[in-house]
Amino acid sequence: MSSANETSSPSISALRQITPLPLIDILLPAKERFTAANAGAISGVVNDLVEASQSRDCFRICGTVVDAPLNDHRFLSLRPRGQWFRGTNIGCAADYIAQIEKTGAPDLVEVHSRCHVATYIKQRRPDLRVSLYLHNDPRDMKGSKSVKDRLALLRDMATIICVSAYIRDCFLDGLGVDNALATKVGVARNGAQRWLVNQPVKQPVILIAGRMVPEKGILECATALAAILPKHPDWQLVIAGAKRFEAAAHDSYEAKIANTIQDLGNQAVMTGFIPINEVREWQAKAAISACPSLWNDPMPKAVIESLAAGCALLTTRRGGIPEVAEGRAHIVDTPDIAHFSAGFDKLLSDDAYRTGLQDVAWHDFPFTANAMADEADALRAQCLQSPI
Repeated sequence: MSSANETSSPSISALRQITPLPLIDILLPAKERFTAANAGAISGVVNDLVEASQSRDCFRICGTVVDAPLNDHRFLSLRPRGQWFRGTNIGCAADYIAQIEKTGAPDLVEVHSRCHVATYIKQRRPDLRVSLYLHNDPRDMKGSKSVKDRLALLRDMATIICVSAYIRDCFLDGLGVDNALATKVGVARNGAQRWLVNQPVKQPVILIAGRMVPEKGILECATALAAILPKHPDWQLVIAGAKRFEAAAHDSYEAKIANTIQDLGNQAVMTGFIPINEVREWQAKAAISACPSLWNDPMPKAVIESLAAGCALLTTRRGGIPEVAEGRAHIVDTPDIAHFSAGFDKLLSDDAYRTGLQDVAWHDFPFTANAMADEADALRAQCLQSPI
């Protein structure tokens, strides 16, 4: 087992070994707001990648205009050009190209989760190294749904970085390429910076933190717990999150969850959207954390952060989740109310099982932000030293 604070380093200072130090522009999706208050999932990962990199001076983050970029990172504001006919993402890409034509091009343009944007930039500036960073299944994305699309991306991109082996397999699905070409598609598994120095003393709290959307399985979990928790009066359920990563009014899905748990009274609370520091306070307290995804979740940070906080984690065998949860969590193979009920009953009734999972989560945690950044930097360095 790895120690609680150990970080893995597949390539120490990979970018630092390149002289002169390269400039890497990271292009966010247009909908992202790179601020402390409203950072979405991709912005959060990008922030962690840069913060944890041994070569953070290499990076400039490019995205929709914000007043105060997260953590004062070097930031290039983009305003969509010709939005009415190009759309917002391509409009921002057009603005990016116009700006670098005046100020100079970077050594690498890294486009996050917008395959058609990566293609657009490469077509208009074939002299640039363009890479693609995939946070979701590319088979569902504009510009990469077909085998033809993905073969073109594999040919044109300097490298393709995936947040999990599951997403890598999705990209390569049906391509039939040889191993040499497939090596252009790498994995930098999502990570989280452990914010706790010592293993926390847990409280009888079950935490469910995440976006309030049906595919996250929160309603099914709430239904299971509404029946179980009255048998465990010392325990409290805390549901944290809103549909979007910003303060928002309850929508119908949130209302269904609220109605489901209302009979629990003081045993249950819905916080709505709360800042990340408050989420982490709950993660530190929670004896049990649930990440009950019904869909093939690529590599949810909530899973990794729950392990980082030493929670006994209940999650599902979906997407990339087993890559980090196997052997460290209670994994539900069939995510439905009945199986969630059985899982929670085990975690609430068997103290030794629950505390055992907490100990494993704390002491065997290799999924740090440093490890993620090292893996990503190694892939970037490799493509920077290859021909355009």
